[in-house]
Amino acid sequence: MGVYNKLETVKLEGKYLFCDQFDSQRLELSSSAVKVITDFTRRVPQVVLKDVDIDHALYMMVNGHVRSKLVVDHDDTFLGVINSKDLTGRKVLSVAQQRNQARSDLTVEDLMTQKSDLQAMSYSMVQTAKIGDVIETLKELGHQHVLLVDEEGGLRGMISASDIARSLHIPINILQKAHSFKDIFSIIYAHQEMIA
Repeated sequence: MGVYNKLETVKLEGKYLFCDQFDSQRLELSSSAVKVITDFTRRVPQVVLKDVDIDHALYMMVNGHVRSKLVVDHDDTFLGVINSKDLTGRKVLSVAQQRNQARSDLTVEDLMTQKSDLQAMSYSMVQTAKIGDVIETLKELGHQHVLLVDEEGGLRGMISASDIARSLHIPINILQKAHSFKDIFSIIYAHQEMIA
């Protein structure tokens, strides 16, 4: 390891105001979509192993202040996405009942959205898109996030509706859409959960 030095500090006395945002331009729907990308070349993606139990995965998300993680196997092969909503509620009980397992025996792999059920966009396309274009795409897909792939087919990044909402300081409501009979059942079941 190298030699490091203690840095000088100052005592916080008097009045302090928050600094303006680093990017002096306020983000708007017409701003470049690049501004809301989680770029995996600049930031290590949030991952979780497929065999982590659901309570531990939820604990990791809460403590890491993230709502979703990419699911990988022990060779770091991408398998799917898990979000905090998947780890709570009736979906957990439904899967446990279907598999005749205790809730505590369920893993991330049991509840994740598999990569074959996900959509991705080309990173180069997003470079010329606006934030509003991405929101419309998410709404059309009925997904909270979309992955980005580069020209070589590698996972380059991700855009999430919650990140956009936080950046623009606006609510973004994405209604889940059914793409299969299984999706229809899941949506109806989730709706019944909201009513109960």
